[in-house]
Parts: sequence; C-alpha cells; structure tokens
Amino acid sequence: MNNTFYFLRHGQTKRDSGVPISKWTLSDKGEEQAKKLAQEGVFDDVDIIVSSTEEKAYRTAQPIADKLGLDIVQAEEISELNRDKGGFMEPYKYEESVKACLENLDNSVDSWETAAHALNRFSAKIDELDRNYEAKKILVVGHGFTINLYFAKLLGVLDEVYKRFSTNSYADWGVVKNDAVLKDIAK
Repeated sequence: MNNTFYFLRHGQTKRDSGVPISKWTLSDKGEEQAKKLAQEGVFDDVDIIVSSTEEKAYRTAQPIADKLGLDIVQAEEISELNRDKGGFMEPYKYEESVKACLENLDNSVDSWETAAHALNRFSAKIDELDRNYEAKKILVVGHGFTINLYFAKLLGVLDEVYKRFSTNSYADWGVVKNDAVLKDIAK
C-alpha cells in the first residue's frame, strides 16, 4: 500500500421506513457534519475522493470535493453491507441484528449480505485503488460496517469488530498507510 487512505464514515442518516436502507440520505445533522468536515480542512491535502454509490456517502463527500475542486469517483464496492432485503427494523431489533452479523461474519442475518462478503469486496476495491495510484492521498467516504470490518482486518481483531463498531459514530474517520492503521476509526 503506497498511498495514504483516509476512511470517512458518512454523516448521520435520515431513517425512512418507506425507503430501502441503501437509498437513505443524510439528515439535517448529517448535512451539517459534512459541511463542518469541509470547513475544518482535515482533508484539504487529499488528491482523490472515492465514495460509495449510496447517496449518504456521496453527499458527505460533496462539500469536501467542492472546496478542493475535485471530482468524486463513485465505487459500488465501497457501499455498505447490503441490508435492503431485511427491511426496516425498530432500533432494538436492528442492534440485535448488527451484533449477530458482526459476531459471525459468515452468516447472513435477516437476509443481509454476510459481513465476510462485504469485507472481501471492500478490501478488493481498496487494493485495486492502491495499485492504480502512486503516492496519493485518497479519501474513501463509506459506511460503518465496511470501514470497521476493514480496520479490524488490518489490526487482526475481526473477533472484536462489533465492539469496535459500537465505539464510533457518523462522520468519524481514520487513516491507513502501508497496511498499517495510523489513526483508528474506533475509539
């Protein structure tokens, strides 16, 4: 890994029971989080911005891209662990499903994509990006499941991914270079 990767979890989402989870967008707070990230200048030195194809990630990246005059490359492989077939869940049921999914990576929970599959496609895309660029700073705007799975893989703690996932929130970020975590997304 010759590039520096900044991984940013999208801003807070607007939950909508009538819309598939992958189609959710940012809440007003999420929009503010995205604007604040751009204003803070944390990512002012990035060369490339890659976003999930999901609107909530793209809209989180947009203020940063606008400030820097960069285009956003969208990549489906960066998208969240697919949970659309499971449908909308009340918070208590959702938390149970998240825990079950992240504690047994090979099992589908509530018809969700397996965590192992999501991690493999996400990791493959990061590897591809790393091969395609040389000595760049790349901002990857994605999602809580996939980013936490990736960091846990790099740190060799996949058995702790649920615990790690529970420590971060919307708009948190971390840094990876040469397969080493320089700034952890988990707290």
